[in-house]
Amino acid sequence: MMESITETCVVQASKEDVFNFLSDIKNLPDWSTQFVKKLFVVGEKYKAITPLGDVFVRIDAMPLAGLIDIYAGPTEQNMRPAYLRVIRFDDATTGVMFTFFRWDETDDKSWKAFGEWIKIEVGNIKRLFS
Repeated sequence: MMESITETCVVQASKEDVFNFLSDIKNLPDWSTQFVKKLFVVGEKYKAITPLGDVFVRIDAMPLAGLIDIYAGPTEQNMRPAYLRVIRFDDATTGVMFTFFRWDETDDKSWKAFGEWIKIEVGNIKRLFS
């Protein structure tokens, strides 16, 4: 059975502000501080320097649904997603859910690190919108 980990937070900001910030790939180093050490462009593609080495990154975002899929991997053909959901509670209150799934190739050490990182990353989101 596939394992997963989800962390959530509630922030005092509009869904639009939170969504626009999190779905902008250029903001990854501001909130994904454990994974993205530096973001750079190769050709027209984004890459990140991470504790796992250099990886390609891309974001697929669906504003109306509040869905942000963040893909990362060593090649463009071998990228795995992490999932963000941005949920409007009212005009000034927004929930954020961030989920990782454990893929077959994820070793125990990496999975443990991902579990620690997701807590920090969600904490960063909460801090940025406080």
